[in-house]
Amino acid sequence: MATITSTGVGSGLDVNTIVTSLMSIEQRPLTRLQQREASLQTEVSAFGALKSQLASFGDVAERLAKADTWKPWSATSSDSAVATLTASAKAAAGQHTLTVSRLAQPQVLASGAYASSASVVGTGTLKLELGTTAAGVFTPRSGSTPVQIAIDADHQSLAGVRDAINAAKAGVTASIVTGSGGAQLVLRGADGASSSVRLTAADGDGSDTDAAGLSALAYDPAAAAGAGRNLSQMQAAQDAAFTLDGIALTSATNSPADALEGVTLTLKKVSTDPVALNVAVDTAALRKNVNDFVGAYNAAVQLLQRQTQADPTGASRGALQGDGTAVNLLNGLRQLLHGNVSGLTGAGSLAVAGIALQRDGTLAVDDKRLSAALEAPEQLGALFAQAGSGDARGIALRFQQWADGLTGDSGGLAARIDGLKRSTDLNQKQQDREQDRLERTEARLRAQYQQLDTQMSRLTAQMKQMTSALGLDS
Repeated sequence: MATITSTGVGSGLDVNTIVTSLMSIEQRPLTRLQQREASLQTEVSAFGALKSQLASFGDVAERLAKADTWKPWSATSSDSAVATLTASAKAAAGQHTLTVSRLAQPQVLASGAYASSASVVGTGTLKLELGTTAAGVFTPRSGSTPVQIAIDADHQSLAGVRDAINAAKAGVTASIVTGSGGAQLVLRGADGASSSVRLTAADGDGSDTDAAGLSALAYDPAAAAGAGRNLSQMQAAQDAAFTLDGIALTSATNSPADALEGVTLTLKKVSTDPVALNVAVDTAALRKNVNDFVGAYNAAVQLLQRQTQADPTGASRGALQGDGTAVNLLNGLRQLLHGNVSGLTGAGSLAVAGIALQRDGTLAVDDKRLSAALEAPEQLGALFAQAGSGDARGIALRFQQWADGLTGDSGGLAARIDGLKRSTDLNQKQQDREQDRLERTEARLRAQYQQLDTQMSRLTAQMKQMTSALGLDS
């Protein structure tokens, strides 16, 4: 707003004070708009914090609404150097005894030594097959198809053969190991007896069974050394062998996932000494689930209570005190706690599960009741995560649906915040118009009173002249 500080000249009229006093009255509509803007900004901030808090509560409810969340298992081994285990939601509690007599391992084949990885091997085609080898007889794996690997002039070096085998993705990995004797091609298969390799050559030099050219990389277990069996077997492929509760089992890998339903073993070392395996419900994880729910609910309730708090003195008045949307949210949050989950054979309400409503509106955990509920973890999980509709819907599912409906992009809170922001934009436009009016009003008033000041000065001068002329100034 423009400010002109000159006062009356000659007349003694204080134009600045008069205009300032008049403008303080004209300023009142703008002041009310500015106060309303501050109130709108406070509401936007309050609803934003509320949306964030309810979204966090919704995230907790979404996690607890999944049945698997309520099936945490503690899986332990008495000797983790021999074997470890993990349990999924399909596991069953129990104790088991394990011994490991053999670990699964891959077949490893090595070529003879070459001067370097750039040494020329030869051209032709390698046929790679996977299967089992027993007593020198190779049996192809059922359903498998031999892989033809072309070795052209661009791949006829040892390094080129390595690259061609790896590019074929035929179930083996080729590498070059260089030592004091030279460079050797090393082939490594997957774990398990059924991953043995038979590698035959259609040699570009016309002879497929000698030890020269591409034939030098052939490996047929049934052939004679140097005549179709030119790679050296450094390690034979084999399955893991172990006993579980006295039952002899084998596995192509050292992580059998089907020996115990829902449990994956990891075999690490051979040991004939029994290893005790224990699968049990992880009650600590279940308690954490309950405490997470209670904590998230209390945080949401306490925020709503602060925001809607009434205080006649105004000192502790909530930012959303008297706001219908916020009050309805608080009431809705409380109402979701009431009522049972139908169709359950055990705990059908939060109170029975040890989650009690306090006088201040928050929740608290009764450890004694919760401990009793933890003895039937499936029923506790159903209380929160049972799929269904209406009264049959689990507690966490109810809260998740409620929170999602409020905090989503098209939810009720987003709509309310957008509405407040539109009101803020409108208020700012009104302030801009009011500011423009005030500037024009002040300019007009100053012009009027300065003109009045000028006229009064002129009249005063004329009066002095007349007084002097009449001899009245003595």
